[in-house]
Amino acid sequence: MGQRIQKFLIVGALGIAFLAILAVLVCRLLEDSIPNVLTVEERNYAFDYVIVGSGTAGSTLTSLLAKHSNGSVLLIEAGGAYGLLSRIPLLTTFQQKGINDWAFLSVPQKHSSRGLIEQRQCLPRGKGLGGSANLNYMLHFDGHGPDFEDWKLKLNLSNWGWQQLSPFMTAATAKTMDMFQITSGYSKLTQALAKAEAEFVHKPWTFRRSRYNIKNGLRHSVVQQFLQPVMKNSRLRLLPHALVKFIKLSKKPMLHASSVLVGIKDEHHQKEQNFRIEIKRELIICAGAYQSPQLLQASGIGNKSRLLALNIPVQHDLPMVGQGLHDHFNLPLYVSINSIGPTLNQDALLSPVNLYHYLSSGTGHFGNFGVLGHVARHTKQFPFGITFFGAGAIDETALMSISNFKRPAFRALFPRFYNSSQEGFVIISSCLQPKSRGSVQLLNKSMRRNPLIDPNYLSQVEDVACTIEALKNAVKLVTSKSFAELQPRIHWPKLQECSNFGPFERDFVKNQPSEHYLDCLMRHIGLTSHHPGGTCSLGSVVDEHLTLRGIANARVVDASILPGPISGNPNTVIAAIAMRAASWILKSELQDFRKA
Repeated sequence: MGQRIQKFLIVGALGIAFLAILAVLVCRLLEDSIPNVLTVEERNYAFDYVIVGSGTAGSTLTSLLAKHSNGSVLLIEAGGAYGLLSRIPLLTTFQQKGINDWAFLSVPQKHSSRGLIEQRQCLPRGKGLGGSANLNYMLHFDGHGPDFEDWKLKLNLSNWGWQQLSPFMTAATAKTMDMFQITSGYSKLTQALAKAEAEFVHKPWTFRRSRYNIKNGLRHSVVQQFLQPVMKNSRLRLLPHALVKFIKLSKKPMLHASSVLVGIKDEHHQKEQNFRIEIKRELIICAGAYQSPQLLQASGIGNKSRLLALNIPVQHDLPMVGQGLHDHFNLPLYVSINSIGPTLNQDALLSPVNLYHYLSSGTGHFGNFGVLGHVARHTKQFPFGITFFGAGAIDETALMSISNFKRPAFRALFPRFYNSSQEGFVIISSCLQPKSRGSVQLLNKSMRRNPLIDPNYLSQVEDVACTIEALKNAVKLVTSKSFAELQPRIHWPKLQECSNFGPFERDFVKNQPSEHYLDCLMRHIGLTSHHPGGTCSLGSVVDEHLTLRGIANARVVDASILPGPISGNPNTVIAAIAMRAASWILKSELQDFRKA
């Protein structure tokens, strides 16, 4: 009887899978039908607002300006539309290094990444409508007020406190209220976390279950929240598959952005057509923490001496463009359990029942990315975050590809990689306010060449101490009474390069390896969080209204303006900042209308 039911489920799941594949093929055929596309034949290359980049900030701004402005809006995006598969949450990693990923690599890192090929970190960035919001792990974060109060005090920015930003955070968060949230009863791991919250109530820790930008089992990014509802607006034009290569500044009546040079490559012959688009009111750069500073520098807006060294004519000297790059840096640690989680592994993923649950109701492993919960300590010294990723067996080929791990480092980190039914999870420890700063610079002036990205991870010893503090507290959680039922075993990686410091047999019993070993560990297997920011920072590059210093009508609105890291996932914060920028732009337009 049991075998008959199993056969029925398999046949049913295969039938639904066939229909899903058919739907995917249909959507693939329709994916390029972006409405309101600006055609080259139109020759109408003058817009009130020109927005560069359709990521979280660009899509949010486009939506609000198309809805509420009386001006014409052009959104320029280097990629096209994402396919339907991008909306299946668990398939996020399979998009990396594909056609919708810029697939950047860092320069070889001096203080970290020693277990990675050429000591280079993979830095995926979204290329297409929605940008990295269609490539990220979809996690929502409510924001942390003291982050903004800190900026306000350090930079003397009176209008950048939490009081000023919180209404926009409320509006941005409202978009996620009906999204998918992990429940405390989702798995034995989430149940353990719920128990730990009560056990460690005396600690200054904040426990939260993951909330995703997922609706009905599908990614629900800024494209669905903001962009799609306005794409047919008569005031809006979209220009996909187009790269902004240069910003032209004019001096009269005051220094301002007068036009942008755009290049579109012919798909078949790879010939490039270049043309200019005139800016009648504002240029809004939303190309992200790597490409906003790249575009500015390629346009001769940046550090004068560096630009001259590359034979780039200087249009405007802004010394700090591309400086101050910050990012969270993660130390992963694998924990196996002797209990059915359920946690994500290859057997569970390929189960016909799992496929049936997802296709019928949007639930199961395909319906989220497996990040189940977070614990944070927001103290002045060593504020840290601990993330729980419910994956028991990690596919070696897939993770090595997107992480750039050398094989020995990967296998040291995930020693049970070969067991497709293994149950377990990964604890990810990070410093929420790292002090290390890097840069984004040019190799040459072509926007079609990747920039030189140096995150400079772990260059400040304080970041090492902070991450060790995070890991020690993660171990306290995992070895607590709340987790005892799972029978967890921490797998301290056995790296040849760290063998002088551990792990020794006692470390697997007491789970207290030396700090020398932990230092060595993070410098070999630590990975980026993909939260870059700071390269067109508030105060140094843009003013309190995000206008480029000295350029009257050009703003930067994206993560590059963040003067310091967000104490969590930054996506919702970026949407809130874009909402705030839209309010300033619309207010300025209204004031000009009244004057007229």
